[in-house]
Amino acid sequence: MEARDFKNFAYGHFTKISKALASPRRFELLDYLSQGPKTVERLASETHMSVANTSQHLQALREARLVVSSKVKNHHYYELADQEVAELLHITKRLAERRFPDVADVRVMETTDGGSVPVMSTSQAMAEVEAGRAVLIDVRAQDEYDSRHLSSALSIPLDKLEERLAELPATKKLITYCRGSYCLYASDAVRLLRSRGFDAYRLDEGPADFAISRERASDEQEDAR
Repeated sequence: MEARDFKNFAYGHFTKISKALASPRRFELLDYLSQGPKTVERLASETHMSVANTSQHLQALREARLVVSSKVKNHHYYELADQEVAELLHITKRLAERRFPDVADVRVMETTDGGSVPVMSTSQAMAEVEAGRAVLIDVRAQDEYDSRHLSSALSIPLDKLEERLAELPATKKLITYCRGSYCLYASDAVRLLRSRGFDAYRLDEGPADFAISRERASDEQEDAR
């Protein structure tokens, strides 16, 4: 293979990934799949698209080998091809916020409801939980919790939160989390809890983000040695 042919071959394959990510809808689908496997119908509902349109986007992602699919009875399930896809999403969002500061500004404004929803860092939240002063609450759907969740977190889906308030300790801080920094479920939960007199906070990371951050920190410590 000539040098130019080699370059064309390699960079042509690299851009298959970037082309697949060029659609906001496909990026959103990957973000949902970072929470665990989902059916086409579930993804269509989450993204407010038709099943046919969702299937087309998923096919493009599968051709780029970013997702894999399987069939269980009459349903097709999709999931990320591997953990590196989740890392790619994480890095892309972080890079976008650095290159376009207004993205981070809008995210903070929306997720904190203009500052009325207090946010707690992951490190502080874990310290509060370990000291027995706080409780972590995962407000995602049960299947997402089952797929991956933060250690010691309670599973109380947002649509069940109000009916389960009696289960929550009134004397501890309640720290809610959902799918990550661009998910609003945790913000909705904090508003509900604070309106009922609880000392509630939003965690600005989800399980996928936390796992990536923890792995990166571990790698940095290893490199420092």
